[in-house]
Amino acid sequence: MADTASSVQSHYAAEDLVARILGVLREEGYDTDSLSVETLNLTDQLHDGGLGATQAQADLAGVSEGLRVLDAGCGIGGAARYLAHAHGCQVQAIDLTREFVDAAIALTELCGLSDRITFRQGSVTDLPFDDQSFDLVWSQNVSMNVEDKAKLFAEAYRVLVPGGRFALSHITAGPGGEPYYPLPWARRADYSFLGSEKEILDRLAGAGFRILEIRDEIIAPGGGRPPKPLAGSVVMGADMRERAINSKRSTEERRIKDMLVLAERPA
Repeated sequence: MADTASSVQSHYAAEDLVARILGVLREEGYDTDSLSVETLNLTDQLHDGGLGATQAQADLAGVSEGLRVLDAGCGIGGAARYLAHAHGCQVQAIDLTREFVDAAIALTELCGLSDRITFRQGSVTDLPFDDQSFDLVWSQNVSMNVEDKAKLFAEAYRVLVPGGRFALSHITAGPGGEPYYPLPWARRADYSFLGSEKEILDRLAGAGFRILEIRDEIIAPGGGRPPKPLAGSVVMGADMRERAINSKRSTEERRIKDMLVLAERPA
């Protein structure tokens, strides 16, 4: 497990993220002296589908003002800022990669949202939060890097209040064979843990969750896609184009498949 954590951290680690993100935005003509969440959405939605996928997951989860949300695997804080800004949530966020957490804190300060979001470094399989602390646990394209999904789901269940919800987007293995690497979340197969859709659902049920809804599209039908994100290679690495091509090809050949799940801790 320690080797896996090191591989995941190395995969995502990058220096000077904030300066590089602001530089790209300035080059595109955006005002970075008065930074908005909407402007940052062009650079901080690191998952496939970008902001449209985040909006669809929030709609599925029934996000509303005042919810206490845990963003479990927050990256540079894009989803956390969206939930706080667009829906008025109070968000605690955690990520394994120190560089991502530092960037998330700095970008959130620049947007004036530090009073609504708290970031810390840590593991989603060992959450540093009290039992029944949250109304919603949010996990967006994180679990592909988590080998011990039983522990991930058990921790999500533990920190939810009865009746609380778990919104999970995940990429599962498909029937077409092994995907092509490198991929956005893993350059090698040894730290990519997909599992089948059935395995994910069985693990959720084993943790005590009740499945409310399952979708195989990360963006709601007819929802359209937002403008193409900027600076993907700045945040995710110079080989991001190759990884995105491999992801698209693997999807087309049914080697991988999107999965969006809403589950509930029974009241």
